[in-house]
Amino acid sequence: MKTPISKMPIHQSITQFNFNPFGGILNEDLEKIIVPKIDLEGIAIKINSSKSLAIEFIGEQGRGKTTHLFYLQKQMDQFPLFRLDAKSTLSNILINDSSTVFVDSIHHLNLVDRIKLFKAKQKVIYTTHWNRRFECIIASKDYHSIKLKGIDTNLLTEILNKRLNLAAKSALDEKEKFTNLEAKQLIKKFGDNYRGIINYLYMKYQCQKEY
Repeated sequence: MKTPISKMPIHQSITQFNFNPFGGILNEDLEKIIVPKIDLEGIAIKINSSKSLAIEFIGEQGRGKTTHLFYLQKQMDQFPLFRLDAKSTLSNILINDSSTVFVDSIHHLNLVDRIKLFKAKQKVIYTTHWNRRFECIIASKDYHSIKLKGIDTNLLTEILNKRLNLAAKSALDEKEKFTNLEAKQLIKKFGDNYRGIINYLYMKYQCQKEY
């Protein structure tokens, strides 16, 4: 039986915060809170050593695709990042001179435009809910897929405490930090939906008004 949401943990803390620890994170702060689930350094080497390549971060919503993409691009910020939505067009990407591009939510482009993109740019690193293998084959593009799935109790505990530390006005006492047991309870309720966990804690801390 899953733990009712009303009984889920909200870590009581005496430390005040500069902002809600579970709100949005600035790009420059990503490295302070991320615990990579994959070998991002190895992926960067693969990108730099390839002539033609498509790399996808694939997974259900809330599994960390965008976070990992943004973090990787921050380490390779000589290449542009495009965040797509329903109003985005392919032309906005193609007019950029870079032969390597990072694209968040590539599904906002239609099939024809995705294939055009794979053909036009030498390297495309992107997030997607569905794999684009056959589109890459059509575009004669080497293809590498990275599935983001599952969540580890120790990893989640570390991420939550990194967020607390980033937002805290002063050093946290050990008893104010999340424990593995609390992280396990969250996983029991939300599974590997990291975004769902963060959204839940955001509302809890917003009501707690400790900042």
